[in-house]
Amino acid sequence: SAEVVTGFLGGLNTFQDESVIKDSELTEAKNILLSVDGIEPRPGTSTYGTSSGSRVLGLFGLYLSNGTRQFIRYASGANNKLQKYASGTPTDIGSTTYNASARINFVQARDLMFTFNGQDALTKYDGTTITTYSALTTPTGLGITPTGTTGSTTYSYRVSAFNSVGETLACASVTTATGNATLSATNYNALAWSAVSGATGYNIWGRYATGLGETYMGTVYGLLVYNDKGQDDPSLSLLPPEANTTTGIKGTMAEFAISRIFAAGDPAYQSRLYFGGTGENIGNFSGSSVGGGSVDVFKNDGSIIRAIKPFQGGVVIWKDNAIYKFSFTDTGLQKLEEITRSFGGISYRGVKHVENDIIFPAKKDGRVAIYSLGNQENYASTVLRTNELSIKIASRLTDVNTEYLQYAAAFYFNNVYGVAVPTSSSTVNDRIWCLDTRFGAWVYWEGITPNVFSTYVDTDGSEKLYFGDEATGLVKQMFVETRADSGTAISVEWATKAFNQKAFMKFKKYYDPTFQFKSVSTSGALSGDIIVDGVTVTSTFTINQQSTGGAGFGTYLFGFHLFGDAPNSTDVNASISSDLIVQVKIVKIARSIKYKFRSNSATARYKFLSLNNTFALLNGKRLPSSSITYVT
Repeated sequence: SAEVVTGFLGGLNTFQDESVIKDSELTEAKNILLSVDGIEPRPGTSTYGTSSGSRVLGLFGLYLSNGTRQFIRYASGANNKLQKYASGTPTDIGSTTYNASARINFVQARDLMFTFNGQDALTKYDGTTITTYSALTTPTGLGITPTGTTGSTTYSYRVSAFNSVGETLACASVTTATGNATLSATNYNALAWSAVSGATGYNIWGRYATGLGETYMGTVYGLLVYNDKGQDDPSLSLLPPEANTTTGIKGTMAEFAISRIFAAGDPAYQSRLYFGGTGENIGNFSGSSVGGGSVDVFKNDGSIIRAIKPFQGGVVIWKDNAIYKFSFTDTGLQKLEEITRSFGGISYRGVKHVENDIIFPAKKDGRVAIYSLGNQENYASTVLRTNELSIKIASRLTDVNTEYLQYAAAFYFNNVYGVAVPTSSSTVNDRIWCLDTRFGAWVYWEGITPNVFSTYVDTDGSEKLYFGDEATGLVKQMFVETRADSGTAISVEWATKAFNQKAFMKFKKYYDPTFQFKSVSTSGALSGDIIVDGVTVTSTFTINQQSTGGAGFGTYLFGFHLFGDAPNSTDVNASISSDLIVQVKIVKIARSIKYKFRSNSATARYKFLSLNNTFALLNGKRLPSSSITYVT
């Protein structure tokens, strides 16, 4: 009998035993790429530009409305400055320096790029100049003068100053006990205070004792006075700032969503989500009239915000133990919804939009788990649900260094979602788990150490994927045609299931297994093992490049070449068929048979298409006595 298996689009499956997985699934899948036809070595990587620094910590493509485009990077040891590529050379931008070891993330809004590394205060870059901010001082000299008919009502006020990015602490409370019980245009409390150098305006907090204390009332610009005539009702939710943010907020992550910048990862407030204002106040995270502010997402639950990402009119927030969605109501009120409290997220850089969903890494039962988040069929369109995508590779995802999972990084490119994680013996990302979204199939890549991924669209309109290297000051391009990493060979290995022809209890005689390859470019670079009954490697073989042989009649069929023109050397592309059939001459008796292939070459290209098992079922051959139990 013959068993032909074509196409291996099921990818890696270690969830089930190797004898019961689908014929199209694999028991090993290292450094391969799945295609509709079959299996080939993964695309290589090449060095982009020259080196600078010792470790690339940030990467970003900046595109301005005036046509300016710049590929921005940050690397430790590279003068601790932002750099842009100029003719392939990293070139320092300005004189502003940043923390030498902190990963840096970027977000673009209104022709400005903002920087977030969790250590340094906010900066912005307009394509030419990096702007930093000086801290404002807290207002002083606040006084209250009851005007008109006085009374015996106690009022309390505070004042804070703000600039284009943040707000100071509010000054200490100042009270009066002689205010009129009913404030009006003629009976009011007149407030005055001293000017703060560099302030854009001032926020007023008051008016009388409540369970919240003083709350936001109003804002003045260019004035040092405010008359409380009862025109501004104190807010029921906006409280005075807890910190001076006039040098800009600190955060490790930021996203542009619903016309605002959202940020999180402030080391002093690790459960706080900041949001900027809109329009000209896009970078202003102070509250009150500019429209900015913040919300603490269950700050006392023992977990911190790990990631944020815009999705369907709001921002999804991942904490260690839960996932939420923040948005604004039609009337402008803040709205926080719970998606799940079963688990959370682990890494900001690991979260990616993939078509209509989001795919992200989480920590589950001491391992990595990869989930999707989106709308679920047969549920209300507004309900977001999660699904685990990594069940088939769960057993392999225990090989991770959980301490460093927060630095996992991901990409989505050419239909592949890849998340780079550190293996258990590593402190850098040294394995990329890749989900081919066309087939829902997993493989993994090794040999590169990405810290951060970024696409960049060049002036010719071509979009390419790059990563910043954990081990060097280099940026490298991914998905290049060469099957090598900057000239270094890629170690490729894949293995099929253990085929038992659905007769696990019967011995078979296996004859001359045959494999179908395509476009084999290098002889001897690809080898294989034949394994019977899961233990013994019974035969090792190599696969050679297809050759048309010598010259003259017989080299081609009639009509494929003119007389006298037949070549006398190897010519793969000119072959009548690009298929290469490899038959291994063996005869083995076993209950199952599987195949393992490997290559480690900087030049080899090939594609594995199909295999054929020729076998005879040995119905008369009994199982060994060790497998037989006699019952009385």
